[in-house]
Amino acid sequence: MSSRILMATVAALALAAPATAQDQVRPPDTGEEAAQPPAPMAGEGQPAEQQAAEEAAPADMKFLEVQEEAQFLAGDEVIGQTVVNIMDEQVGTIADLVMDQEQKLVGVVLSVGGFLGLGSKWVAVPVEQIDFTTADQPTRLLAAVTEEQLKSAPDFTTRATVEAEQAAEQAQQQMMEQQQQIPPPATTAQ
Repeated sequence: MSSRILMATVAALALAAPATAQDQVRPPDTGEEAAQPPAPMAGEGQPAEQQAAEEAAPADMKFLEVQEEAQFLAGDEVIGQTVVNIMDEQVGTIADLVMDQEQKLVGVVLSVGGFLGLGSKWVAVPVEQIDFTTADQPTRLLAAVTEEQLKSAPDFTTRATVEAEQAAEQAQQQMMEQQQQIPPPATTAQ
């Protein structure tokens, strides 16, 4: 049920009601450019109201104004949250969330093992296997998995890590090719 609440939260973020915006009055376009003195540097000689109007968001921009009861703030209420298994044993903490290009939550990255962040590893599980509970209860992993089993699970690798490894491999390959092209130094026999 909590995963449905989280999914509803993501949907609410995507479909948020527009915030009340102030209309900006603009002169009608007459097709002629009026002669204007050179514009002052940003903020110089402009009334505060004019500066505020220039800094206002576009009229089609929408904002969320209040967090709803069924919504979570990832940084405050999800990331770092203790995760327990169905036997109420602590198995890790939430390190990050995995979203897809359609802005849907697809996975939860758990930090497992270690002490104070040292020696821990990341394991990702599909969001369907997580039950996000209330603020006074830990997040529950919907499996009878132990911390030791999660430690032996496959590591979660970020796209940035994969790209860095590929770049390092390409650089090493280029260096080897360059070394093969350089002839060895000539030796002189005495």
